[in-house]
Amino acid sequence: MPAKNKTSREGIIAAAFEIVRQGGWAQLSARSIAKALKTSTMPIYSQFATMELIEEEVVKKAISLMAGYEAAPRTDVIALNHGIGYVLFAWEEPHLFAAINDEKHVAMQTRFGDTLFDAHVAELANNTKMAGLSQEQLRYFQFMAWIFVHGIASMKHWMEQSQGQYDKEKLIELIRDGSKMLTNGFVQNQARSLKKSKKGNL
Repeated sequence: MPAKNKTSREGIIAAAFEIVRQGGWAQLSARSIAKALKTSTMPIYSQFATMELIEEEVVKKAISLMAGYEAAPRTDVIALNHGIGYVLFAWEEPHLFAAINDEKHVAMQTRFGDTLFDAHVAELANNTKMAGLSQEQLRYFQFMAWIFVHGIASMKHWMEQSQGQYDKEKLIELIRDGSKMLTNGFVQNQARSLKKSKKGNL
């Protein structure tokens, strides 16, 4: 089978992705892609009318990689795997994590990441601890869980400087403990709210 043309659409996206992966958006340009592919900028602009279209493809590819991290079965709890994977993606791929969360590209990340968010909410519905919660409650819990892991994901340098080196096992333990408290607290709070609501209707 002949090798794919490196200046094909897929080849350009792959080159752009690696540039951002290694150095962030500041390193990405038509020239840097052309240099990586050992070509001129002409084939790049023949495939993509603007750099923004290339940036969208990089964001999609980064989210796909992040989804792979989140799907890895590191524990027997699916929702916990999502949180651990999210943080590990951020810590092991810092340029990509920063790239999809900066002011310019977070809208792209949100647009392409909505499907992933919805899939996580659907999986929560199968969690016995979440039995009886409405779709609205599940979405709210998923949002809170994301805020929790996003905080850890964004604090690697601070945590390592103030708390010492965090290896993967210690990090997973932190996320596991925090997730357990968040889950139990949320479920108990929803149960109390439901109980009060029923009393008020008597």
